[in-house]
Amino acid sequence: MLTRIEIDGFKTFENFSTDLAPFVVILGTNAAGKSNLFDAIQLLSNLASQDVSEAVKGMRGEPLELFRRTGAGRSSRLKFAVEVLLDPVVRDPWGSEVKLVHTRLRYEVVLERREIRPGLERVQVAHESATPIFRVGDQWASGLKPTPAFRKRHLKYSRKKPLLTTESQETGLNFNIHQDGKQGRVRPASAAEATVLSSISNAEFPHLFALREELRTWRLLQLDPALLRRPSPVIADDLLAPDGANLAAVLARIKAETLTAERPNGALSDIAADLNALIPGVKSLDAQLDKSASEYRVDLTMRDGLPFSSRVVSDGTLRVLALLTLLHDPRHRGLVCFEEPENGVHPARLKQLVRRLQGMVTRPDDLDQDDDAPLTQLLLNSHSPVVLSALIGLDFRPLCDPILFADTASVVDPAAHEVRRHTRLRAVMTSPQDELLARDHDAGVYVSRYEVERLLNTASAEA
Repeated sequence: MLTRIEIDGFKTFENFSTDLAPFVVILGTNAAGKSNLFDAIQLLSNLASQDVSEAVKGMRGEPLELFRRTGAGRSSRLKFAVEVLLDPVVRDPWGSEVKLVHTRLRYEVVLERREIRPGLERVQVAHESATPIFRVGDQWASGLKPTPAFRKRHLKYSRKKPLLTTESQETGLNFNIHQDGKQGRVRPASAAEATVLSSISNAEFPHLFALREELRTWRLLQLDPALLRRPSPVIADDLLAPDGANLAAVLARIKAETLTAERPNGALSDIAADLNALIPGVKSLDAQLDKSASEYRVDLTMRDGLPFSSRVVSDGTLRVLALLTLLHDPRHRGLVCFEEPENGVHPARLKQLVRRLQGMVTRPDDLDQDDDAPLTQLLLNSHSPVVLSALIGLDFRPLCDPILFADTASVVDPAAHEVRRHTRLRAVMTSPQDELLARDHDAGVYVSRYEVERLLNTASAEA
């Protein structure tokens, strides 16, 4: 679970930081930087399993466009830091299982543009570290008011020393992997074209491996309705792809893993029920193998008893189906970033969708939640006032989860004689004390009631 992110030098971000809850909605106009935040999360995920050149190639835009541009030129460094809560048990690809003694970690990585010869530039890793977050001072954990059961299972603070550091020695910069059940290692850092984290492929160093797996599971869903409609080859990956192209294969696997004699469709019945609550008329859902074509197909049966293949289902229905499939998947864990949930969903049903999604993530303060379930988290970005209305009370304050507004602000740099625009996130005020703090200090810290009311008044439909 991603609990905090700090970004500097990436796209529209300059000295940016924000804490994150298990469910967060980010609202803002186009070009406010909402998608850039998701891109930063995606880059960090890529760096956990790919070398730097492949990680940056997989991003939206050219590699050079990832570096912040100002009047003085492009930045030469991308700096990231994340704080995470890890699942307390980690399993490597060979089935080895290790229990962690520390689940709160901070990871930092710096990428730098370097000219390796005249006219030839590479992006390399200039700094990398992983350090424990201690119980004392862990404001994120205390702020969520976790239940005793959640605290006992998930919040562990036994590690005292760093896991990974970058140190200057006589031979130059080195990455030091410190002992974690095994003898530590040293690797040169002068021209690193991959992160150390990406090389930790088993549980020999359990905490670094768990950190790698946490980042690697973060996903940015960019669902393509045209691909969602297509059948999936039997050889398709059975974990949902970012574009949803293998939806049929994922549904077939979920059905096979969860079916019983009483429930022949397994968890697909739950997905269909949730889908029907949001898009009335859906009676059942099935994923069948077409043996003649060696591919899986998706069928939806409507309340009139007529089946329809995914090829004729609306874009909005397919997007909601894919998201519900991911969240109901027994193998799903980690963070999901989902853009504009309002696309293809009627405003009258959008409130219900948002509230349903709220209930499908990990809730540390929920006494009824299964504390053994994997940690799950959902970040939504939107520009819809209807999404905001689902999360706000009559007093214009958040009902439970934090709401963040994204916009751009100016920063004046007297030394450089320039004014720069950058992305910021501000939380909607949660109490009258917030209003006093904003009035007495920096009015840009919080979103005022006036701003909330102004966005709500742009709604063209009531839900």
